[in-house]
Order: sequence, then C-alpha cells, then structure tokens
Amino acid sequence: MGETDNKVSKVFLRESSGLVREVSPWSSMMATFALVTGGVPILIISWLWLAPGINWPLSYAITLIPTLSMAFLFYVAGVSMPRSGGDYVFNSRAIHPAVGFINYFGLFIAFALSLGLYSFLGARWFAYLFSGLGFYYGNSTLISFGNFFSSTTGSVIVGVLIVLVGALISFYTKFLWKFILISGVISFITTAIMFAFLTTIHPAQFSASLAAASGVKNAYNEVISNAESNGLSFVPNPLLYVFMGIPVIWYFLTWYNLPASWSGEMKTVRKNVLYSVLLAILIIGAYYILFTQLNLDAFGEKFLTSWGYISCNGVSDPVFNTFSSISTFTPFFALITTGNVFMYFIMFIAFWLPNFYSNPPLVIALTRYMFAWSFDRLFPEWFADVNSRLHVPVKSTAFVAGLGVVGVLMYAYLPFISIVDVTVIFELSYAIFALSAGLMPFVRRNMYESTVPFKRKVLGIPVVSWLGFLTFGFLMYALAITWGNPVLLPINSPTLISLALIYGVGAAIYITSYIMTKKKGIEPQLIFKEIPPE
Repeated sequence: MGETDNKVSKVFLRESSGLVREVSPWSSMMATFALVTGGVPILIISWLWLAPGINWPLSYAITLIPTLSMAFLFYVAGVSMPRSGGDYVFNSRAIHPAVGFINYFGLFIAFALSLGLYSFLGARWFAYLFSGLGFYYGNSTLISFGNFFSSTTGSVIVGVLIVLVGALISFYTKFLWKFILISGVISFITTAIMFAFLTTIHPAQFSASLAAASGVKNAYNEVISNAESNGLSFVPNPLLYVFMGIPVIWYFLTWYNLPASWSGEMKTVRKNVLYSVLLAILIIGAYYILFTQLNLDAFGEKFLTSWGYISCNGVSDPVFNTFSSISTFTPFFALITTGNVFMYFIMFIAFWLPNFYSNPPLVIALTRYMFAWSFDRLFPEWFADVNSRLHVPVKSTAFVAGLGVVGVLMYAYLPFISIVDVTVIFELSYAIFALSAGLMPFVRRNMYESTVPFKRKVLGIPVVSWLGFLTFGFLMYALAITWGNPVLLPINSPTLISLALIYGVGAAIYITSYIMTKKKGIEPQLIFKEIPPE
C-alpha cells in the first residue's frame, strides 16, 4: 500500500466503498428522463397562467442554454470525481467542505420532500384516469373510484405503496436498472404516439366537444372570458415577455444532477454521464417544447391558460366546476374530442409512468448522498454499510423509504408543509454549485489540476470558471424574478423560516461532526483534500 493509500485509509471510513459498477449509460439516461419530467406535464398546463400568452417554445429554448451550461458543470463533477454522491463530493472539495455539505443538505431535503410529494400525487393520476372515464361514459362507479383516489385516504394508501415499491426495487440494483430501461423505452414509445395523436386535434373540434360534454353553451369561450374577468391578463407581446417563463421552466428542468450521485456505480463513466446529463437534457428540452406546443395547438392557448388559472386560483366557473376532479389533465380533453379510449390509456401511461419509475432512482440518489456523507465522517457510519450480497446500502435505503412514507403523511395531514417551497432551494443550490465550480481553479488549484480533465482556457480563464460564473449570474437573475411569485416562491414568514431551518440544521450537523471527528484524532480538513476511495 502506497503513502496516499495509507493516508486515505486513516481519514476515510474504509478503503473500499463496496459498491459495484453495473449501471449502463442508457439506463442512467432513462432515469434522468423520469426524474426530470415525472409529474411535470400536468404542471406545464396548470402553470401557463404564470406567464400568460408568452412564446413558450422560445422561452424553453432560451432557458435551455444556461441549463446546458449547468449540466456541463455537473458532467465535469461526475467524470472528475466518479464516486457515490459525486456532485456533492465535487462541491465539497471545490472551495470548502462546509459550503458543499450545507448546500447539498438543502438539496437532500428538497429531494426527500419531493419523494413524499410525488408519491402522494401519484394517486391523483388514477383519480384523473377514473374520473375522466366516468364523465365520458356517465358512469357513477368510475367517478366514485376517481373520488377515492383523490381523497386523503386513497392518496395516502397509493402514495405509501409507491414509496415502498420504489424502495423495494432499489434493493436489487441489477433488476432496478433493467426496470428503468424498460420503463423508459415504454415512456418514449407512448409519448411519441401521444404527440402524433395530438396533431389530429384542433381547437374548433375540441370547443364543440366541450360544450356537448359540459352542457354549457359556448363553454370554450365561457372559460376564457370568466378567467379574464377574474384577473387573468395576457401579455401584450409574446416575444418581449418570454423571460417571464424562465422561473417555471428552470423548475421543470431541474433534477438532472442526480446521475452524478450514482457515478461511482457507472460503467464507462464519461459516456454514462454524457448520456445521462447532457444528452438527457437536450432530449427533455425537445420533449417539453413539443408537449407544450402540441397541447396549445390542439386545445388553444387562451383556453388552456384560462383553465389552469381557474384551477389554481379557485375561480368559480360552471364548465370547470363540472369537471373539477379532472384538473388540468389534457388526456380527458382528447378523450371527449375524439372518443378514442385506447389513446386515453396511452396518454395516461405517457403521463404516469415517468412519475412512477422516477422513485427508485431518486431513492438511489438519496442513499448515495448519505453514503458519501458517512464516508466523509459527516453522518454516522451505518449509512455507508453495504450488503455484501446485494451490493446496496440496505440500512440507508430503508431509512430513505421511511422518509418517503413520512413525506406522504406530511403532505396528506399537514397541508402547511406545501409552503416549504423547493424552487428556491434548487436555484440557490445550483447557483452555489456553479459558483464553486467557477472558483475551484483559483481557490483549490491543486485539486482542480489533479482531478478535472477539462482545463481549456479562454482569455486565460478556465472554461469551467467562465461557465460557472455566467450560470451563477443567470440563476441569481432567475431567483430575483422568482421571488414573490404566487406559486413558486410566495414571500411569507413560514417559507423563510423553513428555508432558514433547513440550512441551519445542515450547518449544525457539519459543525457537530467536525468537532466529533477531531475528538477521534482525525483532522477533518485532511478528508476533503482527497477523493473518497472506490
């Protein structure tokens, strides 16, 4: 054993992670697609009113540029330090370990809350499915099924099942990544069919069908006029106001950092991170642009924007009230327009499946962050215990499953938890990561030189720094125009207190672990001068 190995073995938890490199590039890419897009299609329609009437494809294209810059920084992190929690490992060694840990502790909380939230909302997809069929067939039994899944009890039962199934799959990694690959292929196929189907629908056709289904004469225009009379105002210039869509779109495009968290288990790391971060974001950007535009073309931009406004703001509207349990579930609009029940189920699969199969990779990511913190002696040792047969941190996986169940129950029985807005956490955490990456060549030059494989310079400044600083600036702008947004970040005391609490707890854990590590005779700063062992 060499001198470096001796030093590493003294400061880190052990000399080997115990994890196995078995994750293929395509599986990782499909996981990213689900993690980023799962649950988003319905939000896209629900939140059109936050930037009513802008040129959405252009806004997506504009936001995609800094997103790709941010994605490249996560790519650099994944290939430079391919370990469990790789992006955290990079962030904690880029400028200062306290910055890296507190930053990623905030992200961890945001992801953990989302595990509970999206599992809880997983039941609502079934509510939309059965309610839509019930309305279409005039079947009270199907509507009752829909009401059950939208109830607190139904949402909790299904939400807890989704968490537990996702955790169970995560215990068996070989099956997990095959499951993700197959689910991803099914999602792509059903999405392509859905897109082709949407091109056959036109607003005039839908308008007539909506009037017939709701029993309200001129229902289509009634929805629009009712929304406008209750405060909805469309922008005067769709091109000039495209910046209004940036905060929403940025939120839709987050989570693509998570593949770096399992980079320690990737086959062909460079190719894997390239596919799962950069290529995935390009595909997802194209998916969002097509999905948004095709729905606007099929059902009409003013109608969908008005429908979402009415849904989110509690406006009383006779047409919406008739179908209130449908929310902004556009497959129902397609069903009443075309009468094609088969396509209704295809569209449901395209919507629901990514929401479901995103849970196992999210569980994996959360456990890998805790694994990395344990290796860095910031968390108890047992979080890094790996089962020798399954090659999985079983205790951590069970712990995350418990967090998911608690999250489901919190969203069901403590509605005020919804005010803990995670948008600002994503913006702040990504911004801190970008700034850290930009500063690394200057403040941690030796670490940068020895680990980062991309050292090209422009005007004497590393490309990584240029991208880091520019992306940081963009995210500060995005945060500024997000602040005060009535949905993404309302300014109120509970929100601010929750954010202070999250980052405060992270700081307290770091300080406590630092003191305890020193008491064990280990210098904490030595840990962060090295990369954890494989």
